[in-house]
Amino acid sequence: PRNRPLVTGYMTPRAALIFALTLEVLAFAVLWRFTNLLAACLAISGTLFYVFVYTLWLKRSSTQNIVIGGAAGAVPALVGWAAVTGSLAWAPAVLFLIIFFWTPPHFWALAIRYADDYRAASVPMLPAVVPAAVAARKMITYTVIMIVTSAVMLPVGHLGWIYGVTAVLTGAMFLAGS
Repeated sequence: PRNRPLVTGYMTPRAALIFALTLEVLAFAVLWRFTNLLAACLAISGTLFYVFVYTLWLKRSSTQNIVIGGAAGAVPALVGWAAVTGSLAWAPAVLFLIIFFWTPPHFWALAIRYADDYRAASVPMLPAVVPAAVAARKMITYTVIMIVTSAVMLPVGHLGWIYGVTAVLTGAMFLAGS
């Protein structure tokens, strides 16, 4: 973090904003041109949600920051589906939910390791403001919901036994890690 361009002064906030906006406009144009408007709109909505809801609002104000903010990280499943099919369906919605429910336990596991850094930065990441046992219980809850959601993908996505076995085994491993 100390070597980031904004922190070191290598790049001004204005230059970073212009660069980011340029990339967003280009990404929107490329997605619209080479896929479709739905994919482009979904992609920009994910970015806007990440910047305004997660980064500017939730990140420093709520222990639910990564839970709600995780929606931005799940949007690419919708973008990819829309880019290929030009529409949305139940399967990408379930993929979105799998990633959404995976995000808190995944991120909180990292946050346990760096809880002191979050506290020092005044970021109320759950493991930095509650005892580790409380964070672990919440991680387990989200992991169980993620496993159930990944099982829902089996019939919704018309998937076979290879997916089913893989989902159960990796879900069990993730739960054991939680």
